[in-house]
Amino acid sequence: MLLAALLVWAPPPVLARTATVPIPAPSTPAEREALTRGRALIADFYALRLERLWGAFTTETKAQWGSLEAFQAFREAGARTYGAERQLMAERTFTDAGVTYYVRSATFEHDPRTVWALVFGFDAVGRVGLFGIAAQGEQVPGRIAFSPGNVKDAP
Repeated sequence: MLLAALLVWAPPPVLARTATVPIPAPSTPAEREALTRGRALIADFYALRLERLWGAFTTETKAQWGSLEAFQAFREAGARTYGAERQLMAERTFTDAGVTYYVRSATFEHDPRTVWALVFGFDAVGRVGLFGIAAQGEQVPGRIAFSPGNVKDAP
């Protein structure tokens, strides 16, 4: 339920955006750490350097992807299909039920009209227990990219 709420959160209209995206100041040390780590892991993800992100995944998250090679194939397909991040629309952090979330909303060069939410959920020791990508404002199951089976539908 929380994940569905994360994915339907929609930022203000694109025309109202500026180059600098304000982010609410994280209110806890865990949220400050999630912002810092989330940004670093996203940079690695975008650069196709997946070893550090894979190493941060919990055993359960790794099991969802199957192997580093399958995760790498997912990312490479997304990079080919969607291209580089074109515009950062928003970032936010929050904590719910002991999980601290980093949510990055962005558009990509080959799909500039869709705003994608990239979500990390960090557990109490900083491991990534949730990693997901989905089009914001939509709850269409085929557009949610939480498994290698949905490679074509996410950046």
